[in-house]
Amino acid sequence: PFGNLFIAAMSEITGDFEAAVKESSKVLAVRGRVLPVTLDNVMLCAELADGSTVCGESNITAAQAAVKRVFTVPAEISPLPEALAAIEEADAIVLGPGSLYTSVIPNLLVPGITEAIAASRARKIYVCNVMTQPGETTGYTAADHLKAILDHSRPDLL
Repeated sequence: PFGNLFIAAMSEITGDFEAAVKESSKVLAVRGRVLPVTLDNVMLCAELADGSTVCGESNITAAQAAVKRVFTVPAEISPLPEALAAIEEADAIVLGPGSLYTSVIPNLLVPGITEAIAASRARKIYVCNVMTQPGETTGYTAADHLKAILDHSRPDLL
């Protein structure tokens, strides 16, 4: 996806992921703030329905197989304090749209993020994709998308 490529290119230019996000926001004239949930070096992995494990966002999508669950390596990562503060101060928290298992759910895997969202008094909104993504969500209904989010976070998240 364009966003990932753009951030990767900006990371190369700036030499720093956090600076890349800030500069990308300026270049794209983003209103508001864009914050990563962590600055830790993390790999996204998926356990597929057939029991195999695939690591790397593009490899998960390329596997064209049903995803059972996603997880991070390492599992213990630190949330960005500014992200936690933004969640706490938010009037509304919007999840999605985006690739369910490789864009939306990974943000919820960072310790402290789901707890902050659940504790927030902000209105929580999930914007489901209008189409399924081959491999990741083939045959999913909107309810299936929501179930996957809650299964990877906590039942009272939204």
